[in-house]
Amino acid sequence: MIIEGLLAGAGILAQPTILLGVLIGVMIGMSFGVTPGLDATSGTALLVSATYALPMEVALGALLGLYTAATYAGSITAITIGVPGTPASAATVLDGFPMTQSGKLDRALSISITASVIGGLVGTVALIFLAVPLAEFALNFGAPEYFALGLLGVAIISSLVEGMFLSGFILAIFGLLITTIGIDPFTGFPRFTFGNMNLIEGVPYIPALVGLFAISEALSLIAEKDDRNTTVHKPKFFAFSLGWGALRKISRAIGIGSVVGAILGAIPAAGAAAANWIGYNEARRFSRTPEAFGKGSEEGLAAAESSNNATVSAALVPLLSFGIPGSATAAVLLGAMMLHGVTPGPSLFVEDPGLVYFIFLALGLANIFMLGFGIFGVGFWVRLVQLPKPFIVMTILTLSVVGAFSVRSNVFDVYVAIGLGIFGFLLRRAGLSVVPIVLAIVLGGLIEENFRRALIASYDGMWVFVNRPLTAVILAISLLTFLAPLFRAARVQLAGRRASNAAGEG
Repeated sequence: MIIEGLLAGAGILAQPTILLGVLIGVMIGMSFGVTPGLDATSGTALLVSATYALPMEVALGALLGLYTAATYAGSITAITIGVPGTPASAATVLDGFPMTQSGKLDRALSISITASVIGGLVGTVALIFLAVPLAEFALNFGAPEYFALGLLGVAIISSLVEGMFLSGFILAIFGLLITTIGIDPFTGFPRFTFGNMNLIEGVPYIPALVGLFAISEALSLIAEKDDRNTTVHKPKFFAFSLGWGALRKISRAIGIGSVVGAILGAIPAAGAAAANWIGYNEARRFSRTPEAFGKGSEEGLAAAESSNNATVSAALVPLLSFGIPGSATAAVLLGAMMLHGVTPGPSLFVEDPGLVYFIFLALGLANIFMLGFGIFGVGFWVRLVQLPKPFIVMTILTLSVVGAFSVRSNVFDVYVAIGLGIFGFLLRRAGLSVVPIVLAIVLGGLIEENFRRALIASYDGMWVFVNRPLTAVILAISLLTFLAPLFRAARVQLAGRRASNAAGEG
């Protein structure tokens, strides 16, 4: 079945327009990733509206190329000026920038692109072998299970918000309330529209994504002080200088980082930023020279870069298998797929297996294109680091307004994007994340419709969610996930009291 699917996917990918779409997506992703303050999520949110008029396969190819390349390109900035281009390249700074300072810029960039591509391909293989059996298992799911899965996805994301333990829960509830605006899917009665015809179809999620991610990011760039390092180290046009012997020395670190990234990527909400640090720490644990980490270690750089890029493909495992995004960028991809009439989930593997395997192959091809850009002409991407911040901000805001308007050609959507952008900026200033709101907006329809469908189809009422064992297990996990921040806070308080008591007795 896998061979047949790969052949069908290859037939789709072989079309010149789709190949060009992946290539352009990789180029745009490199531009976003190498620019400090921008990342794969904001770039994907901006590009979604631009792909509205394109064929679905071309649009998906471009978005997957952007996602892949933006995650890698943040390492270029981290290595050259010591500022992470994206949150997923924070650990890369620890060894990448010291290598640059010691005159090994080309070597650091070579290790970065090699480890990133290997990690990305490992994540793609993990996606292929995990998504298919999970989707076959999920074919047995009914409305109660899908309701529980949607709730679990929101629970996982909201529980990871830093700050007050109730913040993520409140933001998720706010996002779910937004999805209730518009026509009731079962009765056809308008809800919470306040007589505004623009809200009959609900709050459009593409302008919402653009506002919460892109516009809020632009406002954050305006508010923050420009403390970038003005010294930009420029590599050669052909910057690859990694021999077979050197590759063998870092192969263990690449292997550890790739496996860690693939595992964490398949876990919803773990993300590339966490994998970047965890892969780095695990490689240091098993290294023969752990003392070199943080001082220009080639192993440390390789582990950090292989781990974050392995999460890119692996994060699509829950998205394709269950229709639940595994990361913030995957949530934007879910919105893009729904915009083009594609509903991810187990039924997709039955209805259009060729499209699923096309996604697998497009991710692999994006890594190959990325390898070419990482070896040849990397100096061009480094120059983007020197772009003035006002130019970056105005570009983001312009694309955001055009993107929000283009989906329905409605000025009201621009107001929605700006309003949610300001709201997202205020959340960022308060140290909170917009991801729970975004995921709740994307999953709100799935949660409500399957909850009501399960009640309508069953004579057991609310007991239907308890009588079905799998549903009960998923809901129990969701409840524990919601309560996890409370347990963590209680444990920290208990540890603090014990420490203070011990100090008082001493």
